[in-house]
Formats: sequence, C-alpha cells, structure tokens
Amino acid sequence: MTKLKEMNKYARFGVYLLIALVALFILPFLSWSIGEESFAATGDADFCESCHSMQPFVAANADNSHGGNNDYGIKAECTDCHLPHDNAVNYFFTKVETGVHDIWVETFGNPEDIDWLSKTEHREEFVYDSGCLTCHSELESATADEKEHDDYFAGRTTSKCSTCHEEVGHTNTKQHLTQSKYQ
Repeated sequence: MTKLKEMNKYARFGVYLLIALVALFILPFLSWSIGEESFAATGDADFCESCHSMQPFVAANADNSHGGNNDYGIKAECTDCHLPHDNAVNYFFTKVETGVHDIWVETFGNPEDIDWLSKTEHREEFVYDSGCLTCHSELESATADEKEHDDYFAGRTTSKCSTCHEEVGHTNTKQHLTQSKYQ
C-alpha cells in the first residue's frame, strides 16, 4: 500500500509538472502566435478595404510607392504607418482602440457623413513618425545637412513626417475621395 501511495505521489508531481510546463511555455506561445497572426491578418489593405469608407484610401495607397507602385514591389502595410511603433504595448492598445472605433462607426455610424477631405488636413494624427522611422532608420545620417531634417532630428520643430510629406503613402488622396463620393 505504501508503494502505491508513493507512486501516486510521483504521478501527481508529473501531472503538476506537465501543467506548469503547459502554462509557462505552450499557452504563452499559442497566445503570441494567435495574436501575431491576427495582427498580420488585420493590417493589410485587403482587410482595410473591407470597410467601404476605406476604399478611396486603399486606391490612393496603390498609386503610391509605399503601396507597391515602385520598381521593387516593396509594399508597406496600413499598420506600418497608421500605428505607433515605439513599443509593443502602445502598438497593441492603439490597434485595439482604433479597430473598435472603426468597427463602431462602420456598424452604427454613418461613414458617408464624415468629411474625409478635411480629415486629410489632420493627417499627423493618423500617421506615426515611429512607423516612418522603422523603415527609414538611416534617414538622419542620409539627410545630414538638410535643414528640415536636421531641425526634426534635433527637436527644433514640432513638424511630423506627414506635415511636410503630405501625400506620403497615398497619392492623389483628394482625387480618390472626390471620385468615390460621387460613384
């Protein structure tokens, strides 16, 4: 009987060890993997274009070098520019906040009533410099001695990348917005 109790003790220890291993390694890996796949699936133009109100922006992006209209076929995803890349927590919460807002407006609001043209004047609120600098990491050294970029990197201006680069990521945005409004 004592031997049986001792075997049960080792069996319970093995079960607890297995549960601990699953909790410490497998569940976090699965959570990360599912999260990563979900973020990737909801960050490209195909997903964004599923909302009618985003179609003009997707079309304007396709006209732009950042949208793949370049000799190399390199294409930035929507989230590369429209989410902050300063840290993972900020990226995650901004993605969730933006996604919930957009779903709410598309479902319960009236996106056709939004003045998208006037929103383009506030583009700095929708484009994150940390996204620009993720891809253009050598920009500071590549543009040394260019006053505007020197002022930017020295912190002597409040301008953001999209302040000067008005149509970055979206060529002919106003034309696409106007066309879609009357289609």
